[in-house]
Amino acid sequence: MVKTNNIINELRNINSQFLVNNKNGLKINNKNYKYKIGANPIILSAPHAVKQCRNQNIKASDYLTGALAIYLANKCNCSFMVRTFNDNDDPNFPLGYTLSQVDNDYLILLKKLVKFYSLFLVIDLHGCTNSKKYDCSLWHDNYKNCNIEIVKIFEDNFLENGITVDHGREYLGGQVTRQCSLITDAFQLEIKRKIRSLKIENVDLLISFINSMSDSIEKTSTFVKKLQKGVK
Repeated sequence: MVKTNNIINELRNINSQFLVNNKNGLKINNKNYKYKIGANPIILSAPHAVKQCRNQNIKASDYLTGALAIYLANKCNCSFMVRTFNDNDDPNFPLGYTLSQVDNDYLILLKKLVKFYSLFLVIDLHGCTNSKKYDCSLWHDNYKNCNIEIVKIFEDNFLENGITVDHGREYLGGQVTRQCSLITDAFQLEIKRKIRSLKIENVDLLISFINSMSDSIEKTSTFVKKLQKGVK
């Protein structure tokens, strides 16, 4: 219970920055995002950690996705990039097709980071409602955007931890995954609201999700390093 309370408190402290200004967040050094590069060449993205704007309409933030990206990146020694301020934009829009050019600052920098640091996997975290059929959905466009073996690592770990998962059949896929997959492996991860909870009654689901992600990131890192060395 002590460890559980520590995790909840840490996530709550991290998440507080995304709740300020009516969940619109704040700029940091005149930027609407922040990032950190870790030793493990996997990056977690959270473009909807604060509210966003689509077609001049403000949409709600995906609660706790920013905190989870930072927490998991620190825990697994990988990288993160999160949106910290609603600048009346949405890096992940439009959905359903890949833009030939991008002008969004978040997307431009994320693609530069992936190239410069030779990051081999982008995990774009999003939130979905409890009405969805599955606890988590991994959108990868029928494996066009991500190696099937990497997808299987995450899928197997979710199932082992009692989290239902599918391959994103309900989703069209946004620009973060689509743009990053032009450079490296990438998938969009939709997470039910009941998992993204800091309430003690839901903590078992949250811990299962964190364990699934941590194990998957470690196994993916080992898998890709073997591929790079030509080891089967």
